[in-house]
Amino acid sequence: MKEKVLIVGGRAKAKSLAQSLSARGMMPVLINKSEEDCQKLMEYRPSKVICADGTKPYVLEDLQMEAFCQVIALCPRDEDNLMICRLAKNIFPKVRTTALVSNLANKKFFIRCGVDRVVCAVSLITRMIEQEAFMDEMRLEEGLQIVKLDMEASDAAIHKKLWELSLPSNTVIGSILRQDGLFVPQGETTIMEGDQLVLITSDVQKQEAIQILKGEKSNEKQRKHLFW
Repeated sequence: MKEKVLIVGGRAKAKSLAQSLSARGMMPVLINKSEEDCQKLMEYRPSKVICADGTKPYVLEDLQMEAFCQVIALCPRDEDNLMICRLAKNIFPKVRTTALVSNLANKKFFIRCGVDRVVCAVSLITRMIEQEAFMDEMRLEEGLQIVKLDMEASDAAIHKKLWELSLPSNTVIGSILRQDGLFVPQGETTIMEGDQLVLITSDVQKQEAIQILKGEKSNEKQRKHLFW
């Protein structure tokens, strides 16, 4: 059965996200209070488009029989996105919530309020700059590569600590991009769903390292690579 994801608010963002999720085998359901936006979203033909105000409790309560794995709030107002995520936590007990914020100062408050993931455009740009700076500082010897891996819930390394992974001798996880932050992992660091691992490995050990982390044979066309 396909995993269902509820997307509340947004139009262009919601449409692009729904297309991306569908390509990953998920089933997006979209809620938008604007009739015009709903008509545009219906052109994409996701599983369902509901024209309603997602900040109203009864709107989400009407969907409580749906087994959503995630609820994503993309409304223009930060307070609306917080309300949606808090309602979702009460109505769908096991759901993970994601909120878009325009004000970076709201991020920590949202997390304290129980929002699982907070996305801020400013933070994302900062993270991209940090990542590029990190890559620019790397100087790899001939025969080594940097490989960027997106970790998914079904991957073998999820919820494992670095010391538990039997990576090849010439392979290290140089950094981890998690939500809006980049850090250098330690032995006790646990690999989490949604992490982006920056892997430094040799040409001959790359596939072995990826298989250990992902638990499957790599499809080169679906991995993101940076070569030096």
